Parts: sequence; structure tokens; C-alpha cells
Amino acid sequence: MKRVTGSTIKRWLGPMAIGAMMLYTADQLFNGERGIITWRVMSDQIQNLRAENAQLEADIARLGEHIARLKEMGRAGATMPVDKDFLDELLRRDLGLIKPGEVVILVEGVSPTQAP
Repeated sequence: MKRVTGSTIKRWLGPMAIGAMMLYTADQLFNGERGIITWRVMSDQIQNLRAENAQLEADIARLGEHIARLKEMGRAGATMPVDKDFLDELLRRDLGLIKPGEVVILVEGVSPTQAP
């Protein structure tokens, strides 16, 4: 049986340490906090957040328009004529009014204010 000497250990210690560092570096390149996989996941999250942000900005614009119309309708000396479609939408949504001849379909668990 061959005897392991101190010089044999010293001879293999350097290459083994370098190999371990290379394996660690490769692992961090792919799986680390700033690795390729993490970068891909974060890129997808950024795209999803940008799409959500665009939708929220559209909602803000729509609601701002809605508020402006309500304010104009609420003024005593309003110069703007009443928007009949807008008023119809408000009456139907908030008061649950229907026109003669319309059929109402009630969905269980959904209130009239939640309906589209």
C-alpha cells in the first residue's frame, strides 16, 4: 500500500482548492443572487409590473374623467349639458334602475355595483 506523504497532500491541495473555487463561481453564475436565472425571473417580473402599471394608469385616467364629469354635473350653474349616457350608467349602476322591456339576470354572490 502506498503511503500518503505531506508532499503529496501539498501537491493536490492547490488544484483541489482551485477546482472548488471554479465550481462555486459556476454555481453563483447560474443560481446566485445576481445569477442568470435570477436575472431572467426579475426580467419577467419587470415586464409584468410594467403591464400592470400601464393598466393602472389607464384606470387613473378613466377615473379622472369620471370625477370631472361628476363635478361638472354637480355645479349649480353648469354650462355643460348633462351627458345622458353617463347619467343612465350612474342610475343603472347605483340605483339598480332598468328600462321597460329589459331582462335582469341576477348572479348569485355578485352585487349590482360589482357587475361590469
